[in-house]
Amino acid sequence: MSGKQRWSVLGDSISTFQDVTPPGGVYYAPSSGPVTGVNAVEDTWWHKVITAKGGALLANNSWSGSTVAESGNLGAASVSRIRKLGPDGVSPDVVLIFTGLNDVSRYVPLETFRADYERMVRRVLDRYPAAQVLCGTLATGYIGRPLFPKLTKFGGRLEGYNQAIREAAAAAGGMVVDLAALGEEYESMDGIHPSGVGMGQVAEMWLRCLDALGFCVGH
Repeated sequence: MSGKQRWSVLGDSISTFQDVTPPGGVYYAPSSGPVTGVNAVEDTWWHKVITAKGGALLANNSWSGSTVAESGNLGAASVSRIRKLGPDGVSPDVVLIFTGLNDVSRYVPLETFRADYERMVRRVLDRYPAAQVLCGTLATGYIGRPLFPKLTKFGGRLEGYNQAIREAAAAAGGMVVDLAALGEEYESMDGIHPSGVGMGQVAEMWLRCLDALGFCVGH
């Protein structure tokens, strides 16, 4: 990691991978690669983004099934999860936050979601004041099936949550990485979890948005 900027990731199942993220909440693993198309950590969206930006992973505290809302499941806004983004007293230079689909799925009220998202970003910045905190809005995953139209899971419900992310991240001092504003979709297995192809699409969305923002580590 010498000489490279340190990146940490806070997310849900979309950002997990076996032996990198906490073992109790892993969705992607080499053994499931034949089904998901995500065979190695290098296939994940976040590894692609970090590598493309010349960084190195410090920590990834992503949990399958987790929400943002503290009242939900293993909330990303919890102090304990945020503390683990900086292991052994080493602080990240960049924190990638990409989470919220489980809140959408559980119909977490928008006002609760917005409040907890803002609290999450503030807590990250309170603990790592020098870090750049990148908050991704939620793109739409499609299910591609031969001879059938593309299917999506959440329809228009995502927009309310994405607006909450925009408002909460901006209010707390995070950088809004507005994937949803691209109006594009990624290939998924179930409307949520990217396939191997989808991981590449999500990474490309992140990188295009970061470039459009003029994002540069350390600035």
